[in-house]
Amino acid sequence: MSDQANESDRLPVPVTDYPYWRVVFRPKTYNPELIASLTDCVKLVEKTRVRLRGWDFPFWSPHAGEHSLRSTSIASWANFMGSIEYWELFQSGQFVHLAAVREATRANWREKLQQATISHLGHWGQLKDFDWNTVPGYIDILNSVYTVTEIFEFAARVCQAGVYHGSLAITIELNGVKGYVLTTDYDRSWSEFRAASENHLEKTWEISSDDLISASADHSMFAVAWLFERFGWLSPNLAPLKYDQQKFLSGSR
Repeated sequence: MSDQANESDRLPVPVTDYPYWRVVFRPKTYNPELIASLTDCVKLVEKTRVRLRGWDFPFWSPHAGEHSLRSTSIASWANFMGSIEYWELFQSGQFVHLAAVREATRANWREKLQQATISHLGHWGQLKDFDWNTVPGYIDILNSVYTVTEIFEFAARVCQAGVYHGSLAITIELNGVKGYVLTTDYDRSWSEFRAASENHLEKTWEISSDDLISASADHSMFAVAWLFERFGWLSPNLAPLKYDQQKFLSGSR
């Protein structure tokens, strides 16, 4: 993958065989050597990666066969216990990250979410004759909050490291999710059937580096609200999710 890469090129891991997230950071001004060297790229990731739940964002694989140093970028990939991802950081500061939706790849997670959803909606007397086998998959609310929070937190840390100046464009995509149902686990109240009606969800936010440093958590919650609306959850109540986010960021979840 290069700055002008066609992402139909074969990836070293099967990210796009599943529904997947695609994240892109683009500095407002292009400088092919914004980051002076590949060594500096590696050091930057090691310094700024987000390590809040046992799997870094982004994950720099320690295995020689799962990362590479290229002419203008570094890349790493993994396929381990349902975590399937590929990312690349260019000296220009562009960052591209693709990750399979964990709810679709981790063993038994789909089944657990389906049973929780049936329990939630059955409690409210909904969808008694619905064929749940027609649902292609589920998106977990809390995992989505964590994922989007990690994205913005990593961007903020790279800004704080002095790499991005001015504004940064952050693009988040969720691909292959038509029919996927937004849901939550057993210990939360959930009362409506909400599913994505489109296969591809995408939005770009342009944010100043200063704003990202000072309020990355707030910006990530704006993105969470945007995402959940695309699943039919209009005007989502963000207060309890912000509380979850604060626990996540403090390491006390």
